[in-house]
Amino acid sequence: MTQKQLSRRDFLRLTGVTAAGFAAAACATPTATQSPTSAPVPVPATSAPAATAIPPTAAPTARPVVNADWWTVAGADVGNKADQEAMLDEYLKSPSGAWAKIKATFLPDDGFSEKMTTVLGTGSGAPDVTTFWTADWFPAAVDLRERIAKDKVDINMYSKVHFDSRCRFGEQIIGLPIGVGATMNFYNKTLFEKAGLKEPQWGYTLQQYLQDAVKMTDKSKKIFGAAMPTRVWRGEFFAFGARPFSDDGKKVDGFMNGPKTVKAFEFISDLARSGSVPTAAEFEVIKTEGTGPLDLFNTGRLGFAGLNNGQFLLVDKAGVKFGLGHNPKVDGEDIITNGWTLQIGIPKASKNQDAAWEYLKWFTGAPGQSFLMKRNNGFTPTIPSLWKDHPAANDERVKFFFEILKTKQIWEFSGQFPYFAKVTRLNQDLFDGIYLNKIKRADIKSELDKVVPAAQKIVDEERAKLGLK
Repeated sequence: MTQKQLSRRDFLRLTGVTAAGFAAAACATPTATQSPTSAPVPVPATSAPAATAIPPTAAPTARPVVNADWWTVAGADVGNKADQEAMLDEYLKSPSGAWAKIKATFLPDDGFSEKMTTVLGTGSGAPDVTTFWTADWFPAAVDLRERIAKDKVDINMYSKVHFDSRCRFGEQIIGLPIGVGATMNFYNKTLFEKAGLKEPQWGYTLQQYLQDAVKMTDKSKKIFGAAMPTRVWRGEFFAFGARPFSDDGKKVDGFMNGPKTVKAFEFISDLARSGSVPTAAEFEVIKTEGTGPLDLFNTGRLGFAGLNNGQFLLVDKAGVKFGLGHNPKVDGEDIITNGWTLQIGIPKASKNQDAAWEYLKWFTGAPGQSFLMKRNNGFTPTIPSLWKDHPAANDERVKFFFEILKTKQIWEFSGQFPYFAKVTRLNQDLFDGIYLNKIKRADIKSELDKVVPAAQKIVDEERAKLGLK
C-alpha cells in the first residue's frame, strides 16, 4: 500500500457591481420615473438655434454595504484561524466583498455545536452563513437551488459523491462544500518491521488487521497494536455491510439487530478481548495530551490508528515512519471510507441572505478554495479540477488519498437521514459495555433486540417531523 498524504479537498462567475459602480457611491439612485438620460431641451422659436443640452448618463449606483456574520471553527478541515482570516481578507478584495462585508466569529468545536443547536432551534441569533456539519441542522438551512440556478453556479465541478452525500437534503441543496477529508488506516512501519509483518495491500481485511495488531503489541513497553474506536457505528460497522435501518430509512428490525450488525459487534468484542488494544483504564494512563489515538500514534505506542489527511503533517512532525491503508474491509463487502466534506449554508433565520450568498459562492468556488489550498497544505478542495495544482500533488501519499476518495463513503448512507445519530446513539451503551467487559459476546444479539423498539419509535417520529412517508 502506498504511504499517506497530507491535504484536504470554470471558476465560479462572481456576481456583483463593477468597479465603476463602487466609485459612484455618492450618486443618488434614480427613482422609478427617472430616465438615465434627460430629454433634449426645447429651443424657443424666437431664439437663435442652440445646441441641445443633454446631461451625462448617470453612473451606476453602488450597492449599500451589508454586514453579515460568519460562524466558523479553526481546524485542519478548513485551516487555522490565521488561514481563514487571510482568506476572508482576500474575499474582501473581490467585487462582492465591497458591499457584502463578512465578520468571522471563531467558536470551539463543542461551543459551536451547542450554540448552533440553540439558535437554529429558537430561530433567534442565528449567523448569516455557517457550517452545517450535522444532519440534524439540515432542515433549518435555506434551499439554495433557486440561487444556484439564477447565478448559474456549476455544481458539477464538485466531487459528486461528496456533494450528493453532504450538500443534498431530499430534493433541496442546503449548502456548498468547502473541503474534503477521509479517515485512513495509518500504520507504524517500524513496528511492522520489528514484528516481521507484511505491510497492508489493497484489499486488506479486518481479520488481517486484528492478527497484525496482536503481533505488534508489547504491553511491557506499553505498545499496542491498535486502539478501540471512539464510538459506535464507525467504519468497522459499515465494513461488515451493517446498517442501523433499511436503505429507505424506515425499518429497524432486521437491520440494527440483523446478522451483519451482530458480526460487527462481535468483531468489536474480539478486538477488545484480543489484548492488542489498551483497556479503558490503560488508555487513560498512557495518553499524554488528551488527543487519544493521534497522541499515542505520534509517540510510537500504536501500530494502527484511524487518522485523516489533515493530520499528516502532525504525524510527520512527530518523526513516526508510517504508511497508509484503506479502512480494513470484510470479504464479500465493499471498501468503505469515513469520508466527509464540510459545507456551508445559510440559516433560514439569517437576516442578510443576499450578502451571505455572495460570500458562500466565493468561498466554495475556485477563488476561495484555491486560496486555501495554496496557503494550507492540509486542505484539499472538493473541486477535483484543482487537485492537479495541490502543493503536494506529486506526493505518493496524496495520490493514495485521492484514490481513497473514490471508494464508497459512509455518508452516502448516513447523510440521507437527519435522525441517523439519534438512532445509532442507542447502541453506544452496548459498545461501551463490550469495551468494559460487562457484556459477553454471546449476549450481543439479545442486547441489540432490546433497543429495536426504541429505535423504531425514533425513526417514525423523526420521519413524521420531516414530513416523510
